[in-house]
Amino acid sequence: MSEDLHQQLAAYDRAVDIAGSTYPEMSRDERGARELAGRQLALHPPAIGRPPTCQGCDGGPWPCSTVQGAIKYADPRYN
Repeated sequence: MSEDLHQQLAAYDRAVDIAGSTYPEMSRDERGARELAGRQLALHPPAIGRPPTCQGCDGGPWPCSTVQGAIKYADPRYN
């Protein structure tokens, strides 16, 4: 597995974890952003192959633009 793919999969896994987590002081906006990102990530998981494909894009290249946006949307480092 290439280092770039490893980093992309790690970022995807981290975003899925973040999207599913909450904390008591979380704002309504952040909660909504995480829910939206989580739905998008669930619809566009990677199908592991060489190269990986996007299950939500009928076999298009992964990570697709939807996944890339959802990773950034879920991660508080980007917000």
